[in-house]
Amino acid sequence: MDLRRIENIIRIAEEKNITRAADKLFISQPALNLQLLNLEKELGTKLFYRRGNEWSITEAGRIYVETARKMVAMKKDCYSRISDIAKLHNEEIAVGAAGIQADYMMTTIYRQFHKKNPTVKLQLNIMKGLKAQELVKNGTIDLGIILMGDKQNYRLQYEFLSHVEMVLMVSENNPLAQESEREADGTEVIDIRKFKDVPFFLGPKDSTERYVAEQIFEQAGFEPDIYMDAEGINYEMALVAADECAALIPQTHDIKIPEGVKTLHLTPRPLMNAYAVYRKEKYLSDPMRDLINLAREYWTQE
Repeated sequence: MDLRRIENIIRIAEEKNITRAADKLFISQPALNLQLLNLEKELGTKLFYRRGNEWSITEAGRIYVETARKMVAMKKDCYSRISDIAKLHNEEIAVGAAGIQADYMMTTIYRQFHKKNPTVKLQLNIMKGLKAQELVKNGTIDLGIILMGDKQNYRLQYEFLSHVEMVLMVSENNPLAQESEREADGTEVIDIRKFKDVPFFLGPKDSTERYVAEQIFEQAGFEPDIYMDAEGINYEMALVAADECAALIPQTHDIKIPEGVKTLHLTPRPLMNAYAVYRKEKYLSDPMRDLINLAREYWTQE
């Protein structure tokens, strides 16, 4: 059985279009179509419904693709095991990183990872946490490094890395910024209810940051005036600096807060969780374990 052709059929299912799949695979559309037709002839049934440019998978196709993904995952795990035994470490790891700090985090992690594992290739994808979990589940990526609440949406292995606090970001020109109180250790804290009349910049509706922010407002007993919901930490900070809105962001040491912006802790302090996510049966190679440990060090760093 040709695993390359199996991977090609998986790509058609992911793209829901044979032309896009062929482009991603760097083969001609007629050649890919012939592979599919030969397979359907062998199986005696259609794997896809063809409706113009958009293709949808049949029940037989769903069974084939689910099994195919397991076979590809088994092959990859086999190669990773052998690579560890032979000390070759020449594998490729597909990573999905989620959260507004994902690019900061992976930049920091990659430098350290590459120094220790120079022959390992990282295929990095920045995406939302739910998407990362979906792709881990179906075997498209090997590992997700994500921020999330307590809810675990899939039957995956969730390896806890660290708690991550959500903090309030507000312009120093906003009079409410002066109403914070100092705790014994000097930490500035404030009750978010003081900001019930202030517009907020919130993350996308399907992001973990947005989910946790909505919980914060619900517990505070008010619905925020949403100035904008969008993705992009630099854009968010610029609007806060201009005193157009306030924002809630996960606290991290890497993001440089611009001049004129304050970050205040909330009472009580809302937390998200950083997790490494992978399939329960996934073999964790030495380089994958290195990557997870580096992610843990990143999120626990003060």
